Amino acid sequence: TVMALRRADTAARKAPPCPRALQGQQHALIDALPFPLTAGQKQVTREISSDMEQRAPMSRLLQGEVGSGKTIVSLLAMLQAIDSGRQCAMLAPTEVLATQHARSLTTTLATAGVTATVVLLTGSMPTAARREALLSVISGQADILVGTHALIQDSVEFFDLGLVVVDEQHRFGVEQRDRLRTKGREGLTPHLLVMTATPIPRTIAMTVFGDLAVSTLRELPGGRRPIQTSVVPAEKPEWVKRAWTRINEEVAAGHQAYVVCPRIEG
Repeated sequence: TVMALRRADTAARKAPPCPRALQGQQHALIDALPFPLTAGQKQVTREISSDMEQRAPMSRLLQGEVGSGKTIVSLLAMLQAIDSGRQCAMLAPTEVLATQHARSLTTTLATAGVTATVVLLTGSMPTAARREALLSVISGQADILVGTHALIQDSVEFFDLGLVVVDEQHRFGVEQRDRLRTKGREGLTPHLLVMTATPIPRTIAMTVFGDLAVSTLRELPGGRRPIQTSVVPAEKPEWVKRAWTRINEEVAAGHQAYVVCPRIEG
């Protein structure tokens, strides 16, 4: 019932329609990409594009494995908003991830010759840099604002926010997502795209994210190396020994390895 009410509330709001431009920056990026989009990416992009052309705000969950190309899909969505004269906000859970996103978006746009401006905003930025970032956002100079929870603060004001993208959405609460959606212009509610690499079965998605339409990327782009997974039982010392040998072999071949240790004590 709560989800139905939330969906009805969203449907009753007005959003800034962002029609797809035939020769805009979104089109320029697709033409300049050094790789073809997968069939799944094209399908999801069409779904998002159609949602963003409506006067009701989009509320869509995009899920896909790490490396399935969610970021490029979200960038295409952001460029559709920018082509319509709107701004975009991209919310990431950590400063490291926000910085990585800002860097990769800037590089992708520059390589494609697209002039959209990306600005980073995090809590640990020096006061002068923070003030400059906030000024570029409220003046409309910044097209895409990437940041952490710092984006949600009252001091952040947009010139004309059209789309909110939330990465690793399970790290944010509904209230945090909604706070960012209140920053639209003249009472308008920006479109919302939330992304996750945590696969969510449809039944759970309907229960937990009943207010969101769900899009799923099920394939990896071409050229990705296949991922090999091996299970090593701790009670078999020879297997564990072999695992360390494999790491040594990779390092000797000039590759890198990392170990995730979930146990803090012992």
